Amino acid sequence: MEKTEKILSRVTSLLSRTGIASTRWFIITGVASALLGSAALAPAETKRSADVEKGKELFVRYCSGCHGEDGRGEAKTFRPNVGNLAVKELMDQLPDEYLFTVIKNGGAAVGKNAAMPAWQKQLGDQEIWEIVAFVRTLGQR
Repeated sequence: MEKTEKILSRVTSLLSRTGIASTRWFIITGVASALLGSAALAPAETKRSADVEKGKELFVRYCSGCHGEDGRGEAKTFRPNVGNLAVKELMDQLPDEYLFTVIKNGGAAVGKNAAMPAWQKQLGDQEIWEIVAFVRTLGQR
């Protein structure tokens, strides 16, 4: 519970600094709270062994149609526009487990846009962790 409150506090602080609409982030913080209250979704060693280059290949294949190759959500192939994954301040507030869950189970599973598909039938857990590892690099460019 302490970890959840710490994350929520960070997200709230980020919101106040960036001026992002609170409605959108209310959903994210609620979902983050629910997710952080549970155990990690995969062994830590799986996360550590994720291959960023493989993650990039998978991201381009499965994610770039909506998120764009640079993760900025400017592919304009999808309405409403998707989130910008290259905002370091935001991405630093979201735990890897949250990103893993969104990719594996889809947007609806975490209160996000239901048009974000669940990739669990197309991608294995290791591949999802590789995408998460690549997504983490987008805010560093």
